[in-house]
Amino acid sequence: MLEDYWHIVCASNKLRTKPMAVTLFAKHVVLGRDEEGKAFALEDRCAHRNMPLSCGKIAKGQIQCPYHGWQHDATGQVSLIPSIPSSKQNTGRFKINAYPCYEQQGYIWVCLSGRPIQQSPPEFPYMGTQGWHTFRMKTRFKATPENCLENFLDVPHATFVHKRWFRSPHAKTIQAKVTTLEDGAMGEYLQEPRKKSWVFGLLSSHKSQLTHTDRFIAPSMSRVDYQFSDQRHYIISSFCSPVNEQETEVFTVISYRYAYLGWLIRLVFEPLSRLIIKQDVKTLNQQQANTARFGEEKFAQIPQDLLRPHIVRWRRAIQAGQTPEYKPQNKQVDLSV
Repeated sequence: MLEDYWHIVCASNKLRTKPMAVTLFAKHVVLGRDEEGKAFALEDRCAHRNMPLSCGKIAKGQIQCPYHGWQHDATGQVSLIPSIPSSKQNTGRFKINAYPCYEQQGYIWVCLSGRPIQQSPPEFPYMGTQGWHTFRMKTRFKATPENCLENFLDVPHATFVHKRWFRSPHAKTIQAKVTTLEDGAMGEYLQEPRKKSWVFGLLSSHKSQLTHTDRFIAPSMSRVDYQFSDQRHYIISSFCSPVNEQETEVFTVISYRYAYLGWLIRLVFEPLSRLIIKQDVKTLNQQQANTARFGEEKFAQIPQDLLRPHIVRWRRAIQAGQTPEYKPQNKQVDLSV
């Protein structure tokens, strides 16, 4: 099941000296840090009277309930009941669920099933690598992870949703190649036009050659690479953590390599990225609202919807407790952009 995989719940710097409430797969979780600073995750309820532990405080590396002061350690075990005299403490029979928790690359990950399939979460490329610069974004979408992933890996929508900012219509036919991978699928776009685009105009040289690939990494990650022949390289990676059936928290890491004054490029690249993702938020929120009005996703599928079939196939299979069989495939599609 999807709950067997690691999912990001927050940035590391957001979890400090107080408990923190997060929601994942519509389940309420509280995060805390023990006395050594290690993050842990519990269900957000006191074993005594179901009080949200996220309203309490951290006491000696444990979460103290604000109602009667019951303390829960990193395993969910109740360790102290203040109303019982110390000589008669018998807390061993009281415990709440604890979840595997992993801290990596400035994010805290949780596995709700308690039995993570992966030993460690996937990594964002080139974070902390010399010569690369990185910034992060967190965005709430009123959309499913499937629709978010498709949007991040979809070329045709950029002509309309991000017109002129990212791409303008050229009525040019290009070749798109789709390749199945052991962990998902990848699309590659050949001789993609770059004229009438603020993004490409600001961040690349018109004399350079572009290699553009979109990759779906099952079950919840997207990666978009724009690599230029002059060594400039931009990578937009997004991880989709479902809040509930209709909302998704998206954690985006943008890493880039720029020959000179890379830190200065961020002054332009970051606000531009935030503008573009706001346009996606508006679009997907409208899509989800209309889907709710009609009661279901009435979607049509065409060959130019390159990666959605792979996204849906992988995620539906995992939900059914299966893993899609890997069959090496390459397919070329004519795409008008």
